[in-house]
Amino acid sequence: MKKKLGLACRFLAVFWICSGFTAARADELPDTEEAGLQEEPAAGSLQDAAAGATSVSAAALPPFSLGAAVDERYDRGIACMYRLEFDKAELEFRGIIELDTASPAGYFALAALSWWRYSQNFDVKADFKGLEDEFMRNAENTIKVSKEGLKRGLAPDHAYFFMGSAYGIQGRWHAVQKRWFRAYIRGNKGRKLLRKSVKLNPGLYDAYLGLGIFDYFADALPGILKIPALLFVRGDRARGLSEVRLALEKGRFFSLEARLFLIEILTRHEKNLEGALDEVQKLKATDPSNMFFRLGEILTLVHGEAWQKVIEECGRFLQDYKRLSPPGLAQQLSLIYLSAGDAWLALNGPEEAAGWFTDGITLTAFPNKGWITYCHLRRGHALDLLGKREDAVRDYRTVMQRDNFWDSQKYGKRALKKAPDFKEIYRQLMETD
Repeated sequence: MKKKLGLACRFLAVFWICSGFTAARADELPDTEEAGLQEEPAAGSLQDAAAGATSVSAAALPPFSLGAAVDERYDRGIACMYRLEFDKAELEFRGIIELDTASPAGYFALAALSWWRYSQNFDVKADFKGLEDEFMRNAENTIKVSKEGLKRGLAPDHAYFFMGSAYGIQGRWHAVQKRWFRAYIRGNKGRKLLRKSVKLNPGLYDAYLGLGIFDYFADALPGILKIPALLFVRGDRARGLSEVRLALEKGRFFSLEARLFLIEILTRHEKNLEGALDEVQKLKATDPSNMFFRLGEILTLVHGEAWQKVIEECGRFLQDYKRLSPPGLAQQLSLIYLSAGDAWLALNGPEEAAGWFTDGITLTAFPNKGWITYCHLRRGHALDLLGKREDAVRDYRTVMQRDNFWDSQKYGKRALKKAPDFKEIYRQLMETD
């Protein structure tokens, strides 16, 4: 597994890369959901899935809309969320509930917002029970309101879409918490409901994002992570990619999320850096002033080992950050210093690298971040390359006193015993054992 866990691990807090699992009961769907949710054969092609699943053509159905006023608030809230302006996003999403208390849309938006809030601090060892309770409450409210809506005449395709999306995002949450079996149960339940939604309405393209995530990773993940294979559920890597692209190209509300996920797939799994960077440019074009998207570009370049470009982009990023002071990004600023320092280290420029790591440590307003732990570890590496063993040991000891993040203590302990050479340092930059 790559140490540079790619865009989604540093950027979206990973979806499915978890090991180990805890027992969980597989709650059965109530009768109103269970009807028609028998396992359907996998589509032979994306066109079969989208166009052949129903006799009603997508052209005959209205475009996916929650109503003009709700759509407008949803769009504004999503834009704020991706700018990490979470308080503004929450106001918009709560406004959706006020506009239509019978719609599950606002509750699902709040659940997604909790996910994004958590993702900004996944490198901090802390008690997130309050945030998790908020997340689960909003996801469960989405499911509850969707079920009630079915009884009152809510369009079934919308009800199944939001229900399936809520189960899916719960699965993603459990996966990041390394509750793999729960993640599978929720994810598979969400997959069935999303399939039902597109069977009823092939034009509901946003549903294909959740389907694509499940299909891709059920086929792509190695070894013990392929729990679905053990339970006789087959994924399809190619179909998953096509489904994600369909959500990106034609989705109404989830197209940005689909592009982020596609960048993650192209970067980490498909090893297609050129394709990933092309998608990053398209992502940036949707909101040119959004610096969070620029952070994503830097992390994609890191994963692609485009070291000189990383250094250039980090310098430009910091200049613009100081000029614009965008809200929400302060927590991730140390990641810029870490990325630039890593690039210098990879280019065998230990003196320059040490300076970047020092700035990352001293200039942060969030000293408990895992990125700071890695600034100490990497500065120790740089100092060892400079022959300053005593100073390097001080950094390694600091690493051992901090919370373990990724393999920080393993590598800190190893470096205390023996100074790593450049080859070993580069290997650690890019992967774990």
